[in-house]
Amino acid sequence: MEKNKQSDTYLWGKFLEGDADAYAKIYKQTVQDLFRYGLLFSSDRELVKDCIHDVFIKIYANRVSLSMTDNVSAYLNTSLKNTIINQLKKNRSISSLQEMDEWGETGDDAETPESSYIRKESDGQLNQTWQSAMSVLSLRQREIMYYRFVKNLSIEEICKITNIQYQSVANSIQRSLIRIKNLIKKQSLP
Repeated sequence: MEKNKQSDTYLWGKFLEGDADAYAKIYKQTVQDLFRYGLLFSSDRELVKDCIHDVFIKIYANRVSLSMTDNVSAYLNTSLKNTIINQLKKNRSISSLQEMDEWGETGDDAETPESSYIRKESDGQLNQTWQSAMSVLSLRQREIMYYRFVKNLSIEEICKITNIQYQSVANSIQRSLIRIKNLIKKQSLP
């Protein structure tokens, strides 16, 4: 993880110096994670894609006034979150998290129609479970759970990214897991 941060920081520095290749590498290395992160705030996949592009256009246009950062991912996540929320406010349509499908790459050249159907059904059930679980959480809890269980960050790293105290992050994770567990129990009852 530390080596990746150094690499990101190095690329960020090169980008700030005007290196177009570094800018392209930052985009390629972060765009999929940014997309998944953006889906926490809006289920409108096209809106999330547009906002990601807006973030990259904005940082490119303002690169001379940007400063170094030791956590490029957190910087871009925060920028994306703010861009999405501003866009939703502009559209006056802030919505709750909905189905988050096709998180990974979908192409498999050897996939048969049967395996494709089974994969889609399995993904659909997983997405439905994910949607139900996330629907009981606040936006802040969703963000913390994303960092903890999707990005596999430590509580200390989450504290730095979100600027929330350690105990508050730990409590939020614990409360979120309890709420999800209770939801699953409730759905399991006949």
